[in-house]
Amino acid sequence: MKKLLCLFLLYPILNQSQDFQGKAYYMSKISVDKSWLDNPRFASRKGYMNDMIKRNTEKDYVLEFNSIESTYKQIEKLEAEGQGYNWMANYVGENIGKIYKNAQDKISINETEMMGKFFLVTENLENAKWKMSGESKKIGQYTCYKATYTKQVEEKVFSFGSWNQTNGTNQPKKPKKMRDVEVVAWFTPEIPVSSGPSWYQGLPGLILEVSDDDTTILCTKIVMNPKEKTKIKRPKKGKVISNQDFVALQDKKRSEAAEMWRQSRQRRQSSTARLR
Repeated sequence: MKKLLCLFLLYPILNQSQDFQGKAYYMSKISVDKSWLDNPRFASRKGYMNDMIKRNTEKDYVLEFNSIESTYKQIEKLEAEGQGYNWMANYVGENIGKIYKNAQDKISINETEMMGKFFLVTENLENAKWKMSGESKKIGQYTCYKATYTKQVEEKVFSFGSWNQTNGTNQPKKPKKMRDVEVVAWFTPEIPVSSGPSWYQGLPGLILEVSDDDTTILCTKIVMNPKEKTKIKRPKKGKVISNQDFVALQDKKRSEAAEMWRQSRQRRQSSTARLR
């Protein structure tokens, strides 16, 4: 524990004195309840739906960083022919476009797209109240230390196949149900940057692993001081909006899409009934 404390005290000096760059590669997986796929109405499309869920919950990312700034973005894969529009992205997974973080200015910007429009979701970086456990383990060649904090999240259930559980525009919204979630991170002071995958940051070393409720993120590869230097730039393309306003807009668009689907389904059922 004394060794760990010394590393924390030295961190500000190391962070300012070392001018370096690096790339960290991560794989991210979100666990979702797929029991609704057992409904007989989805039998003919179960394989397709499973593939769509995997496409939106298992992704690879790269974090490019220096001593102050970082960008985190998905590593795009070649789409198989015939996959078409990724409609499930509106319901499953995180809305991560390209996340820029600046530890000096204490700001994060998520450059993302929604329904053809670009947004700069901008928030102040606020360090979580991390608690050090003193536990350590190796991830690759790096010695990592465990840190945790507890947060409250809204209870949400993905229920695409059950319209009586959706918040369509024709249904009263249910009161939010909150619950506690413990976030567990493993970081290494051997890479003295206060950053990590997604929005996770604020520890005296690069975060290599995160467990956050149904989300698991693991670093698979690190390249320090690559030959080809990358200039990390602050995003400028899109409408500046707060995360709270963006989430509200996103929920509104999801509800509108759900209502359009419901009305279309009712019209198809009505037409079938008349034909009979």
